[in-house]
Amino acid sequence: MAKEDQFIKKYHQAVVLANKDQLDKMKPKIASQWIKEWMDSLGGKVTDTEEFRAKFEEFLTDELGFADTSKVEISGDELTIDVGGCAICQGNDLLRKAGEPAMCPILATGLTAISRVLGKHATLLGADKEGKPVGYCTIKYKLTDK
Repeated sequence: MAKEDQFIKKYHQAVVLANKDQLDKMKPKIASQWIKEWMDSLGGKVTDTEEFRAKFEEFLTDELGFADTSKVEISGDELTIDVGGCAICQGNDLLRKAGEPAMCPILATGLTAISRVLGKHATLLGADKEGKPVGYCTIKYKLTDK
């Protein structure tokens, strides 16, 4: 593991532990800040589904850079984000092993992006980590019209 990855892992752990009584408030605040900055760079909403998919994938990969890979797919009324090599998960793994709460701001970021940028209502269906190494998951959202 690179020194930067080790730092991110330990930093995430420290931030969560220092704020564990406020995690439910922190996730949407982090997501809101990230999406506000992204929307400003986009110049507003992106309501074309394919354009949103491509731009959101680019945002997750190039702007946030929280993982080695972030692949966004939209099929029918479902949006998925396939994440590989997530730096946040490494810190969450340390927290879980110590019996502490974990925090993934990416889940809220998807909800916020879908709502504010795409203009759809999103319901988080879950994050599938079954049988995958730490840092790999598939996040799923159901999309409906507002």
